[in-house]
Amino acid sequence: MQDLPLISVITTYYNSVQLGDFVQSSMNCLLHQTYKNIEFVCVNDGSTDSTLAELKVFAKHDSRIKIYTKENQKYAQYSKAYGQEKASGKFIFLFDHDDVIDPDTVEKCYQTFLEHPNLDIVTPIVVTQFTDGKIKSINNIYDEDSLDKKFEYKEFSGKQIIHDTVGRYDIHIRGLYRAKTFKSHSFSFTEPLLNADEIVERLIFEEASMIGNCNAVYTHFIHPDSSAKKLSIKKIDLVRTDVLLRNIFKEKNIYEDRKSIFEFVAYKNLVNAIKIFHHFSHEMLPEERQIQFNRIKNSYKNLDKNEVKTQFEGLSKAYNSILLSNFSFLFLYYRFKK
Repeated sequence: MQDLPLISVITTYYNSVQLGDFVQSSMNCLLHQTYKNIEFVCVNDGSTDSTLAELKVFAKHDSRIKIYTKENQKYAQYSKAYGQEKASGKFIFLFDHDDVIDPDTVEKCYQTFLEHPNLDIVTPIVVTQFTDGKIKSINNIYDEDSLDKKFEYKEFSGKQIIHDTVGRYDIHIRGLYRAKTFKSHSFSFTEPLLNADEIVERLIFEEASMIGNCNAVYTHFIHPDSSAKKLSIKKIDLVRTDVLLRNIFKEKNIYEDRKSIFEFVAYKNLVNAIKIFHHFSHEMLPEERQIQFNRIKNSYKNLDKNEVKTQFEGLSKAYNSILLSNFSFLFLYYRFKK
């Protein structure tokens, strides 16, 4: 074990017991990894349930578990950044508390680094599954795949990978990172956003010389009652993220190739943000209401409306062209449309 490099597995926890007994499921999964030289960096993000107590029970029986408790700052980016700072391994694996990996996942990822030393990130096959057992997709970096299909090794440059996240993620990457690559950009993004981690993740991908895959399995669960599925004022953040990403992608000269995808998704996010604003408007204080309104208006201003129109045909094109012609009309239309 002494010859093996230390690997840090970072897991963030927030009310994980209350949300679904995820301390038990995650620890039982992680502690049975066949790769043994691991430190488990467990960030308790200000949980108010028994999450911390349950983590301490596991830590009593396994010295590899390191628990760090921080104040909850309402955004996941800060707990990920905290784990990023505390991880001391040569390699880092980011793991969601409500997911599952096979017992040999970390070992297979590391073995792939040995076989392909040019890599900076190794991703297992990502199985996206509903909690009722139904599988949504199985992806091997790009292609929708099957676990029964013969595994095919692939590798791509980090620049190609970030390019293929413009507008939407056409890649599926989790797994093991070289620490230098993983820490190249802090998850503590310059402003709090619901999905700031998706901005940081893209920047980290770009730092990777090459990204490869292995035949280990990471199962990501979709929970119908998760915060990501719930209607929330925070989802207005998506329009702010689109403004920031558009600028980033333009600066990196990777926007034009996928402009149509990006702008169509940004339009959908804008419409959803307007609907959310009207739904929660009565709950917001005047100052917050103005801030969110300005975000939405700025999103409309930056949207390439002509590009969006090209995505529609016939009556749908005429309908959306009218909506896009004037911000006030668009904003008021979704105030009254149910």
